[in-house]
Amino acid sequence: MQTPQCEMQQLINTCIENRDFNAARECLTIYKSSFGCDSFYESCSVSLIAYDGPKVTLIGLDVSDFTLEDYFSSETYRNLEFVQFAGSDYINDLASYLPSCDSKYFCFLEENQRYESSRIASMVYHMEQTSGLDAVVCTRNHIDDSGAVIAHPDYAYEETLGNKILAGKLLLEYSINANVNLYGIPSTLMLSVSYARTLTLSDTGITPDICSMALLYQLLLPARIGYLYTPYVSTLLTEYRDTTVTQAHYESYIRFLSGTGQLECTVPDSSSAAPFPVRREPLARDITFINNLSGGGFYNVQPLIEEAKRRGFRVHVTNDRYAKAEIGVYSQHICHPENARFSVILLHDMTQGCLSWPNFWEVERWNNFDIGILPGESWAKRWEQCSCFYYAHPRHGVYTLGYPKGDQIRSDALQQNAERLRRELGLKYDYTILYAPSWENDNKEDDFIQALSSLKVNLIIKQNGWKTHPEIRENINQMRKLHEHKYDNVHYIAQEESIMTALILCNLVVSDESNVMTDAILFNKPSIAVTDWLIPDETPCRPACVPIDYVIKCRKAELRQTVEGIMAHTIPYEDYVKKGWDTFSNVGNSCREIIEAIEYFTQGSPDASIPDFLSKQVTSSKYTPCTMWN
Repeated sequence: MQTPQCEMQQLINTCIENRDFNAARECLTIYKSSFGCDSFYESCSVSLIAYDGPKVTLIGLDVSDFTLEDYFSSETYRNLEFVQFAGSDYINDLASYLPSCDSKYFCFLEENQRYESSRIASMVYHMEQTSGLDAVVCTRNHIDDSGAVIAHPDYAYEETLGNKILAGKLLLEYSINANVNLYGIPSTLMLSVSYARTLTLSDTGITPDICSMALLYQLLLPARIGYLYTPYVSTLLTEYRDTTVTQAHYESYIRFLSGTGQLECTVPDSSSAAPFPVRREPLARDITFINNLSGGGFYNVQPLIEEAKRRGFRVHVTNDRYAKAEIGVYSQHICHPENARFSVILLHDMTQGCLSWPNFWEVERWNNFDIGILPGESWAKRWEQCSCFYYAHPRHGVYTLGYPKGDQIRSDALQQNAERLRRELGLKYDYTILYAPSWENDNKEDDFIQALSSLKVNLIIKQNGWKTHPEIRENINQMRKLHEHKYDNVHYIAQEESIMTALILCNLVVSDESNVMTDAILFNKPSIAVTDWLIPDETPCRPACVPIDYVIKCRKAELRQTVEGIMAHTIPYEDYVKKGWDTFSNVGNSCREIIEAIEYFTQGSPDASIPDFLSKQVTSSKYTPCTMWN
């Protein structure tokens, strides 16, 4: 039996489907009094406003016929008037238009934007819901030309700004002082016509390239704003162009507004950028590595630790992410570089943050670090794709200095350790398959052994050395009790053993989404990712995420067939391995150049020479920077 709330929702939906809007409106009034303003109420109210809302003027800012036709093919708001402003004299155009405008609200249409069909109706709904609002501002996504979202609304401000009522002057001043655009563009704005008529709009100090931004500022300055965290607009990222001149015009205009007393803010002077990153005052030769000591990522910084010691640094290692440091080297998801006088950020594995690709930096931000280290070309391309956003930029740049763990692949000690382990295990077959998951759950180890144990191959089990997550440690123990000594070709490697040792021993890797599949590329070994093995870092568990093209993917029911295809060479695994080499650069020199970079920035200026690592700075960008004026 349906609940009264469900029955009422069904009745309202039926009224809307039958275009009986008066009945739907009456039912919504009853619904609101009984169940409140929930998401269903808001959604239905927006639908009704689209059919019978107040008149809105949509102002096109130099939009093409194609853009106009495309927009109206999906716009649902009916009581809509369109006017076109052309020639980048938008401020005078609006001042001339407002006295004769008979709409209640107005908003804008621009090139290079994609709009939700409910944008106007939703913004009208919020204007009507809250008395005394002069305007509403919504957030926006940034998208590429395929429509894929590259950046979402800035999560760092959701709790502070989302669905709040703000003073326009304070919003603009905070944005300018923090150098972050929180007000959007004209397309993210809707205003009351009666409010806009009270403004004295001026084109003083404005050049055509900042006309839209200047119009936006003048409209928002004295406004009482409702801030909507829903992205009703998506801005299309455009091919890179130099914005130096526009930035100078923007800074000049903000200084003008400050001089008139309309804004109280400071504008950074960007006119004297140095050709190379500037070195800091000398710091003590004291490095603290802040790392998750229980995770496999520690093995990536271990060779870096040894290089730092060799170069005469005092070295400390801790998993305390709040540790104070003279020089802090970070490789965790959550870091606190404010506790270091100089900070370095590098990846702890090569598929880090893959659920957020390409914009890993949207979630794990690098702008509070001094330098960032990337492992190779594929990550450099990812950074170039996202470097239009402020949070991808450490203070002194990003460098493709490589993957420290990669320096070990030719180590005599590593080779000797692998030979010792080979003898201890007593491997009986010529072909060896390594099972090394990120998490042991979902009976993965049992799936692996049941699928492959009857083949004439060695099966090596290498689990992560977890010190946290007791439930995962228990899963590992249970799997080992179930399988150890039951098969003459199944062998276990100590969890504390380096994965690099295991990779030397094997011919093929099987995993879920672990970084070990990328490490295998260093040894020219192929990997299989079982994509329907579950990952327990979310509730409910999610399927494995493997957004890389250098790993062979299959479902667990296909595992044996896929292994046999690789062994028989009917699957050309060399092609996959070749693709993976884009992940790495500077193999054999990574640790040396990372420490050289740290020395360059922290140990003063012993000479005027430019060190080699500076040539590996990544400075190009795929897209025009997303700035205060766009």
